[in-house]
Amino acid sequence: MKPKLKPLFIFELANNHNGSLERGIKIIAQIKEQVQQYKQDFDFAFKLQYRNLETFVHPEYKDETDIQSIKRFGEIKLTDEEILTLRNEIKKQGFISICTAFDEASVDVIDSQNYDFIKIASCSFCDWPLLEKIATKNLPIIASTAGMSFENIDKVVRFFTNRNKSISLMHCVAEYPTKNDNLQLNQIDLLKSKYPELTIGYSTHETPEDSLSVKIAIAKGAEIFEKHVGLDDYEGSINAYSATPKQVGQWLKCAKEAFDMCGVEGERYSFTQEEINSLKNLSRGVFSSRDIKKGEHINVSDVFLAIPTLSGQLLPSDLSRCKEFVATCDIKANSPIFSSCVEIVYLENRVGISL
Repeated sequence: MKPKLKPLFIFELANNHNGSLERGIKIIAQIKEQVQQYKQDFDFAFKLQYRNLETFVHPEYKDETDIQSIKRFGEIKLTDEEILTLRNEIKKQGFISICTAFDEASVDVIDSQNYDFIKIASCSFCDWPLLEKIATKNLPIIASTAGMSFENIDKVVRFFTNRNKSISLMHCVAEYPTKNDNLQLNQIDLLKSKYPELTIGYSTHETPEDSLSVKIAIAKGAEIFEKHVGLDDYEGSINAYSATPKQVGQWLKCAKEAFDMCGVEGERYSFTQEEINSLKNLSRGVFSSRDIKKGEHINVSDVFLAIPTLSGQLLPSDLSRCKEFVATCDIKANSPIFSSCVEIVYLENRVGISL
């Protein structure tokens, strides 16, 4: 059985530093302000992405400007020293550190820089040379499953679990942003039922104003949550699926409300006195249907059930074929029968409900 941990909220920085180390540090600082009031409830992580662009992009396409992803990666590239500085800032500010590796060389960098987790993006889920490389490290793994069949998910889960690697799965839809009618949140139930031994999470790409989906994901049992974050401080500075720090604060507020609504897990909850009193007020009590003398046995024909119920009065739940009642005082007709006025005689080998 997997240990019970705090829910983990991951803030995906990705390329939202826009090629500026200072901007990346600013995003981390502003997100930290939003998480402070929830530190007793949740764990928090920042995630970076590593690509060795020298080998990740085909040499004949390195200067390509018509392919948006290649153009973007080149424009916002940070140096290895700047990326390490960001990683150190993540740890300095008290966040768990996670990094997505998109190639084998990046796996070595992530391992050497002592990240807490390594992430497998959905687009790399079946990248077997990359998975083989990740399996040589001792980092716990979080993997997104967008677009993956159960056949492929099974293969990857078996691959890592057979090598005694810790892996968590994230439900994810690779549409940016994802429309409400394609969030497919029922997949969380499906993953939890298929892989009960694994931690299942939800990697979000919905519009950042949306806070309902995280509540639904929590109700379905997700335990890891990932959202892209950035700053909206000038035109074109943030994409349609990344949240500002203020939106992150609202997201976390809604998550806390959802966990509070869901309550305890895996055990029966503790009943409040208000609830107990409410149920007593609505339950029928046991009344005598005739005058009963001290020492008499009380039979089913001697009582009736009605409201209101008084404190200390016998309830229908007290009536059982497995026990009998003997009056310890005189009880007048139509009077409530109190537990203090009867002696209980327990019987053996009785089944069913009766006096």
